[in-house]
Amino acid sequence: MKDFKSINPFSEAHLLSFDFISDSMLENNLQQASSSFKIWRNTTFAQRAKCVLKLSDLLKENAEELAEIACLEMGKLKSEAKAEVLKSVRLCEYYATRSADILQSKLSQSETGATVEIKYEPLGVVLGIFPWNFPYWQVLRSAIPIIMSGNCVFIKPAPNVPQSSLALQNLLNQCGFENGVIQTIFASEKQIETLINDSRIAATTLTGSEKAGSAVASLSGKNIKKSVLELGGSDPFIVLADADLEQTLNGAMQARFQNNGQSCVSAKRFIVHQNIADEFLKGLIKRIEKLVIGNPINENVAIGPLARKDLQELLNSQVNETLSAGATLLYQTKNIPLTGFFFPPTVIGNIPKTARAFSEELFGPVISFYTFTEIAEAMALANATTYGLGASIWSKDIMQAKQIANNIESGMIYINQIVKSDARFPFGGIKKSGFGRELGEFGLREFCNVKTIWV
Repeated sequence: MKDFKSINPFSEAHLLSFDFISDSMLENNLQQASSSFKIWRNTTFAQRAKCVLKLSDLLKENAEELAEIACLEMGKLKSEAKAEVLKSVRLCEYYATRSADILQSKLSQSETGATVEIKYEPLGVVLGIFPWNFPYWQVLRSAIPIIMSGNCVFIKPAPNVPQSSLALQNLLNQCGFENGVIQTIFASEKQIETLINDSRIAATTLTGSEKAGSAVASLSGKNIKKSVLELGGSDPFIVLADADLEQTLNGAMQARFQNNGQSCVSAKRFIVHQNIADEFLKGLIKRIEKLVIGNPINENVAIGPLARKDLQELLNSQVNETLSAGATLLYQTKNIPLTGFFFPPTVIGNIPKTARAFSEELFGPVISFYTFTEIAEAMALANATTYGLGASIWSKDIMQAKQIANNIESGMIYINQIVKSDARFPFGGIKKSGFGRELGEFGLREFCNVKTIWV
């Protein structure tokens, strides 16, 4: 059964299909990973770093090719896809140079005079389940710290980006890793369940939907295994009356429309002070009207198609049902290509609390527009979601923005800049946006046994 399918979302052409891995091959891979862990865990940080730095070099050398594959396979703008690859280069360099220091054993004295050593040791083979929207960055931001801490990892990619996944694995195979340390598997849901139930899988990590996260966390919990989840987001973009309008509007465009609006940390709900709401909305629509929509491989294009047909249909139903519930269509681009999984850039306002757009994540180029008069009202709106991934606050009054940030239920708050990920700092959310952290020192330690030795 060929369920890993590469379909060009611009032309709708079927490119390639790939079979699920056979159960016997999956068992062989698991045996190999389990055996390799016993060797890899005892390698030095310098040995691991050498492999990761080799990957960094290969990513740079192959950035154009990798970007084109992602562009053809999931509709990402080629310029953004290349930026994703180069961002992954910086991640590799960060962990290759910093992991030894971050995971260095620490000695201290107890009150009784005992010497206490705190060590960070790897857990084993980690199963990673990854999404399609950043087919290189999402995989590597999890896998690189996992292997730098001495673990092995299974990469289970999204079914619609098999070519991107294979291209990345091809580079990994050239880096000198012990066989079995990092493997890509085209596994079915049933096979994923089998893996989580297997004692040779030590932990799980998933970036994806709330539904998938709940299933993996439930099964991991049943087997008493560590899991890290990075799920959806409905990030608020809070604009105070004193915000620099030009800077904020530029940030708004990038925050909402990057990756064709398909990012967990895209700004989805714009919460704007009533005093500047009209001016802000006019400026926003003026900028949206200038967006070129079309083939994402073309340099002048700013908005490409959504990654899959079903995603286009879901977003269409969410918007239509929200409008039927009483919301107002403030703007919608009229001219979009007839072929391809396109959705027109859209702005909706006056959204009732009963509408789907109020409670659900809109994954695509749609802005939910709200206004407020009091700060307390803005904070209440920002927190009126089951998600808690990121948020941004725009104001010249930094002290007030910080006070607001302290009251926003979110894993990450950015003031006068868009929400983004950076290899050096922890990334993750709360509530139904998941738990645990990727990136930075926290991400490196997530799949470590923190061992305390008293002497």
